[in-house]
Parts: sequence; structure tokens; C-alpha cells
Amino acid sequence: MAEAQIISVTPERLGELLMSAGYRAEHRQDANGLPVIASATGGISFNIRLGNRATPPAEGFLDFTYITVIKIDGPFPLERVNEWNRTKRFARVHRTDDFLVVDMDVIAAAGVTERHLRAGLELWDRLLQELVAWLRGEAPGGAANAA
Repeated sequence: MAEAQIISVTPERLGELLMSAGYRAEHRQDANGLPVIASATGGISFNIRLGNRATPPAEGFLDFTYITVIKIDGPFPLERVNEWNRTKRFARVHRTDDFLVVDMDVIAAAGVTERHLRAGLELWDRLLQELVAWLRGEAPGGAANAA
């Protein structure tokens, strides 16, 4: 039997997905009143920011972004940022003056399954663990590397 197709997600559904996978899910709102879900993995905090609202009669959002912000002390070479973006897929690193921002978009609009959403969460977790190794100068391996 085929899994049901999900074309939009709600903060509640994403929170349940996180908790069923063993993560915490703290529901918040951003400055614009949009829902945000706060969580963490391996000591790295991250948020899920919901994107485009579904058109009625559908409820929820058509997409969302996993995002983490890491404070950096001193200059961080743009070459390192470019290295990540050149050698990794799925998640991108952006540098601001004092922060590295890592994000990964997930789209449900065309129809996905619960397993697909879970796989995206597992990929995000793995990328964050690889990010820690990369920041330490270690050479992370794995499926998230470009082929």
C-alpha cells in the first residue's frame, strides 16, 4: 500500500516528526508572527522556518527551511565557505560579519511522503555533524559530499 502524499505541512506535523525521531520541538513565532520550530542535534541548535502558505482549501505550508546560525570569532575565510558549497550538496553555508548561516530547503508542494520528510531530517542531522568536523578542519566523508 502506497504512503499518503503530503502536499503541505503544519508546524504541529513537523513538531511530531521531530519528536518521533527523538528531537525536541519547541514552537515559537518569528518577528513577523510566522511559526518557527526550535530544536537541536549533537549540541547544535537549529530552527525550522516555514515558507509559503498553502492555497485553501489546503492548510499549512508548501515548504520549509532547516537553518542554523553559528557565531564565529574573527574573520572566517570566504574560501572555506566556497569549499563547503562546492563539495557538499543540499545545505549551503553563508557568511555574515560574525556568523555562519547554514540552511537546507525542503519542498512538499508537489507531494511527498512521511518517509521523505524523515529522510530530509536525517540528512540535515548528518550535514550538521559533518559541518562540525569541517569547522574543526577534519575531512568529513559521506553521502552528502558531491559525487
